[in-house]
Amino acid sequence: MLPMKTTGSFDSLLIESLTDGMVAISPEGRIRYANRSFLERSGYRLEEVLGKPCREIVQESICDSGCPFAEVLETGRPVDRFDVEVRGKGGEGMSACVNFTPLKDASGEVTGVIEVIRDITKLKELKDNLKRTNSMYRRERVKIRTILDNIPSGVYTVDQEMNLLSINPSLERITGYREDEVLGKKCAEVFRSDFCEAGCPLKRSMRTGETLRGVEVNLRTRDGSVVPIASSTAVLRDEEGVPIGGICSFRDLRELHLVPSPSGQVRDFQGMVSKNPRIHEVFDLIETVADSDANVLIEGESGTGKELVARAIHRLSARGEKPFLGVNCASLNENLMESELFGHVRGAFTGAVKDRMGRFEMAEGGTLFLDEVSEIGMHLQAKLLRVIQEKEYNRVGETRARKADVRIISATNRRLKELLAGGAFRDDLYYRLNVVSVVLPPLRERKEDIPILVKHFLQRSGEQRGGDNRAFSPLAMQALLEYPWPGNVRELENAVERAKICSRGEVIEESALPVEIRRRGAAAARCARMFGDRTAGPDADRLREALACCGGNRTEAAARLGVSRVTLWRKMKQAGF
Repeated sequence: MLPMKTTGSFDSLLIESLTDGMVAISPEGRIRYANRSFLERSGYRLEEVLGKPCREIVQESICDSGCPFAEVLETGRPVDRFDVEVRGKGGEGMSACVNFTPLKDASGEVTGVIEVIRDITKLKELKDNLKRTNSMYRRERVKIRTILDNIPSGVYTVDQEMNLLSINPSLERITGYREDEVLGKKCAEVFRSDFCEAGCPLKRSMRTGETLRGVEVNLRTRDGSVVPIASSTAVLRDEEGVPIGGICSFRDLRELHLVPSPSGQVRDFQGMVSKNPRIHEVFDLIETVADSDANVLIEGESGTGKELVARAIHRLSARGEKPFLGVNCASLNENLMESELFGHVRGAFTGAVKDRMGRFEMAEGGTLFLDEVSEIGMHLQAKLLRVIQEKEYNRVGETRARKADVRIISATNRRLKELLAGGAFRDDLYYRLNVVSVVLPPLRERKEDIPILVKHFLQRSGEQRGGDNRAFSPLAMQALLEYPWPGNVRELENAVERAKICSRGEVIEESALPVEIRRRGAAAARCARMFGDRTAGPDADRLREALACCGGNRTEAAARLGVSRVTLWRKMKQAGF
């Protein structure tokens, strides 16, 4: 049997240039020709394959069953076989797509078969990977759906146009709607909350990216009854972080009202005392994050205790025996701040008469606390990012890099996300600093802690002075409770210290308090007398006075008027506020 001849040099060049393997097979099943690609992949020489049975050379997984060779000879029509395993001379295998095409002479008679073998190993691997990925996503979706189906809180999701995408069984139970009835409808048309027209917390989360928790609203069920709920909302994002909708979960407050309200346990944690659940969560988070070396960003208003939290994290960590150094980033300009953080060498700038260590070097092995980190300039932000990423820095005026083994805890009383949006703070630095976020609520949102903190400050001072059994009078304590505390716990501590100095008796009277607190307390007393009658609903004048007395705080105004916050909001809307 002679090898097959091509019709010309151009045809031969074409066949030899194919990346797919190709063999020509006689009607008897013997190889008449093989191109260069097939020989290279299989490991044979041309003289080794010519005249040999196809199944001995090509070694396909379909040789024993499923080979369409005889079918192609008989019908004269091509046939494809997918995902065929093909082995070479050395036993190496590959996945292939094999095409069997009839070889015809000038009269149209079938004189053999051309077999083209295309390597699809990479494609098969990709297919298998996609299959595994899809399987994983399906399992995750089932797991998430199982969780949502079994939690007691009602949960629903919406797209960016506020159309309902899903609701869980708890929400079906609370509202009386079935999921198949409401999917695709506007959530406002279904739930008819009193916040749907204005101030919708879910719309706010989707607009700003904020996560809102515990917002009290009312919604209407299918039968028209009103249900008070505590709503929590967040934006939904895809795998690349692009907003695609929102999610809202809420607890039915009707159930909550059936449970006796706990009085709250006072916890003394690392010198911080509180009975507020949000502060207790902060205490738990401090214990958790202290075990790692993760960078921490503490957010809170001035005086909320950000440095106390930073020191507590340091003391409880493995670095507790090493230095803890703090830097107020708002106290120095950028050039001086760079020298403060990284140090400088002699002659680096005017006045640099000798080498000086920076805070990073002094805090080696310990913790560096960057207070008011939002005040760092863009140039210094880049250098701080280098320290975090590469664990090294340079003193000012020095070329030698120094290693840094320092944990960074930063704090800010400004919302860094707003600075990010305005381009005043680097995104990459923000995410490096904000590995773990600790948010401290202001004192006006945890007023149940004021009597506890007052007692704590009095006892601490008494221990320092050999005993102090003094206490604040009821009127003085009322003034403290009514004051909004813009300076938070630090301002309260200073007020308590001033009152002790200005009062000589065992009972500290209201007159010993700073004047701004006394005025606030006096205004609150007038408000109490003015709104002592809670039998009638508040009219516009009473609403205005209550809000003025409470500094615009709706929660306080509602409590003073003896109505819920939702009722206060509705009355304000009716009055045109």
